[in-house]
Amino acid sequence: MAQAVSPESLVYTRHRPVAIAASVGTIRPPAIDSAVLAPGAHVTFDFGEELVGTVEFTAETKAGSRLEIIEGEDLEEALLLQDPFPPDHWYHQPHDHFTLTAGASRLATPGRRGFRFATFVAHGPGEIRVSTVTAVLEHAPLQSIGRFACSDELLNRAWEISRRTLQLCLQGFYEDGVKRDGMLWIGDYRVEFLCAWPLFADTALARRSLRMMAACRRPDGALSAVALDAGGHLFPRIAYLGDLSVHGGLHEWVLDNYCADFVCAVWEYVLHTGDLPLARELEPAFEGVLDYLARISLAQVVPGRGFITDNQPDGKDWWGSRAALGFQLAAAFGDAAQLHERLGNPVRATWCREMHTTRLNETITAFGDPAGGQTRDESSDAATRSWHAHAAAFLAGAIDAAQLRAVYRQLQTDPSVRRPMAGFMEFYLLQAWMRAGLIEEALDEMRSYYGQMLRSGATTTWELVDRREPGIDHIQPAGRSHCHGWSAGPAQLLPAHVLGVTPTSPGYRTVDIRPALGGLGWAEGTVPTPHGPIEIGISAHDPGFVDVPSGITATLHLPGHSPMTLNVGRQTLVM
Repeated sequence: MAQAVSPESLVYTRHRPVAIAASVGTIRPPAIDSAVLAPGAHVTFDFGEELVGTVEFTAETKAGSRLEIIEGEDLEEALLLQDPFPPDHWYHQPHDHFTLTAGASRLATPGRRGFRFATFVAHGPGEIRVSTVTAVLEHAPLQSIGRFACSDELLNRAWEISRRTLQLCLQGFYEDGVKRDGMLWIGDYRVEFLCAWPLFADTALARRSLRMMAACRRPDGALSAVALDAGGHLFPRIAYLGDLSVHGGLHEWVLDNYCADFVCAVWEYVLHTGDLPLARELEPAFEGVLDYLARISLAQVVPGRGFITDNQPDGKDWWGSRAALGFQLAAAFGDAAQLHERLGNPVRATWCREMHTTRLNETITAFGDPAGGQTRDESSDAATRSWHAHAAAFLAGAIDAAQLRAVYRQLQTDPSVRRPMAGFMEFYLLQAWMRAGLIEEALDEMRSYYGQMLRSGATTTWELVDRREPGIDHIQPAGRSHCHGWSAGPAQLLPAHVLGVTPTSPGYRTVDIRPALGGLGWAEGTVPTPHGPIEIGISAHDPGFVDVPSGITATLHLPGHSPMTLNVGRQTLVM
């Protein structure tokens, strides 16, 4: 069984509050990191940005006085003085309780929390003086390498909150959300790795996470959706989810689209790192998954239970598009064929290519041709259509870039076509648009999706965004996460498609550079590779530059020009 990283190997930094967000019944106005609380009073400290870690403080009182701390990712959550969830709910708002001894004591919350705000509540019988309130931030020891900046400040801020989100979610493994689950989910990991690579060039946590997923293989070849049996959880440091070290129902949940994600994630890991030895080590696991995926019947799998596609726009529950799943299965076989070619398994590679074609054809036959924008989420003629299915069709190779561009306006102007809410589906939508050359349209979509977060004060990326609502997607009733790595798409999409740097063979031995400003005045950044960073700057009006390290063969693609192999070192780039 893979072992999670020990707390001793994490990085810890101390943060003071920046403001008092709320105060009721305090004795004298509270200071920025201290307050005197009468019985029944409470004060909320604002740390200014999302953090993950513990809250430390000094409390001075008479013996037997009781103090409570309520952490929240937004102020609304931190002011929920009662847990709003019923006893049998899967999630419970953390409340930390302390019974104080006489005099002054230095204390800390007993478990790791994800929060921006911390509310201190005095329950008496004596008044309590709280002072030197401090948050201790923790995360994995990763070095920031990648960078991105452009002429649009909103996109720069979207990139920055994506960077910060990933920094917080990379702990002992790739976590899905630092406040709530704190678990290693396959679907979250896949997007998080793609977004974390251009920032940190991480291999250690990714390698550990993939091994933990593979360790949760079931007899039928499928993988558990969340790697709990391999230690992919934070228990006992977060106790409200129950004892996840004991095998139970959640440990056995299989999501077919997450199984497909595992296969794609192994290929994407190899493509970025060049680590074929790990792929060979994981080969029994992804081979078992492929055999499992080959047996899936799209007519029988149960949406919302056997696979998920996105949050339901009306009921805010999980729903599934069978068409999207069909194309996701096809994409997994397509990526597996590339893996097997690199691993020297030509017979298995041929079978995967055949399965890729079979899955594409059966999905189009059952749900409609995406080339005409007619793919339905179910086989019924009255079923909904979604961007999810059409984006998945393009990413799987069912339609090409010209065909996606041809149906773009038809789908985008039809209000009945479902659009992403959850961050991982927003990532795949934007990825499809950008790969198809819809750069300007994708940047506008990014401004809309991430702009709603930023207008509501987000310092990290939310689990989902419902753009029918004017502001924040409230914590209740589902305990949404406001620091969710699967929503950190700008960290990957902007350098990959605006700067245009993408690997075309494992370990960045060959690279395509297809810069596309999409209406921006300029953009620049650093993209890490195993051979050293690629530096690039592009401008709509002035010459730019590209700096290619040795060990890489980079091909420049510019509209109206033949592809050109770039020299190693710094050279001028004219758009």
